[in-house]
Amino acid sequence: MIKNLLGYLLSVILLLLIWQGVSSLLVYAYQDPQDARIVRLVPSPLTVLAFMINHWEELGKHLLGTSFRLITSIILSLALAIPLGLYIGHANWARRYLTPFVYSIYPIPKVVFWPVIFLLFQIGQATEDIAKITFIVLVVFFQLLVSIRDAAENIPKEYVVTALAAGVKPFRIYTNVILPGSLPAIFSSLRVSLGLGIFAVYVSETTFAFGTPEYGGLGWFIFKSGILNINGDYAAIVAIAALGLTLYVLIEFLEHWLCRWKYVGHEIQR
Repeated sequence: MIKNLLGYLLSVILLLLIWQGVSSLLVYAYQDPQDARIVRLVPSPLTVLAFMINHWEELGKHLLGTSFRLITSIILSLALAIPLGLYIGHANWARRYLTPFVYSIYPIPKVVFWPVIFLLFQIGQATEDIAKITFIVLVVFFQLLVSIRDAAENIPKEYVVTALAAGVKPFRIYTNVILPGSLPAIFSSLRVSLGLGIFAVYVSETTFAFGTPEYGGLGWFIFKSGILNINGDYAAIVAIAALGLTLYVLIEFLEHWLCRWKYVGHEIQR
């Protein structure tokens, strides 16, 4: 795990160097004062860092708003998708009759439901975060559900038969066989869903911030900054990237902890 963290750190440093290189190249290529606005499109990392330090309190509140909505939505999506996905994937009747229903809804781009949610909740101060979290859950839930369903269906039947022969109660099959066997696929799907969740929270936050604008989120901060505050846009983008990277590292840590058997061979080879 330490080696993985070192790899993340080196990747971040490499991205910062590339960013600085592009910014310096634009400064060199566009030396005419009339082209200054082009240069400002890619400020240097140090310029953005200075902006983040000067506006840390404002950015911090928006980061808290985004983090709350994203993490809450992911937890709710997992709480719904794991039991339902395991059941649909394992129970024959559910797999036969519920799978077509899931597959019919899954391809629909969930962003089309955003106006419906807007009208359904009659969004104001009291229901703003509820509406946004509902939308994010809608985006993340089906991605998780389909992957978990497929993982549960692909559990070898011999595992279930062996567990039943060993005296495991039928209702304990899910916790003793299906869930442990599906964990690697759940974590893989969670990584994909995290990217979708960040997209969904950005879409929801760029629409409005009625209740508490200071916690409107990083998407709202970018929308409010617009093209007149490029440094603010990049600062919010860096904050989103930092949030996503932190959650990815946390997911990897949890996977190493809950699926230790998956990494035994890798550790020996190292």
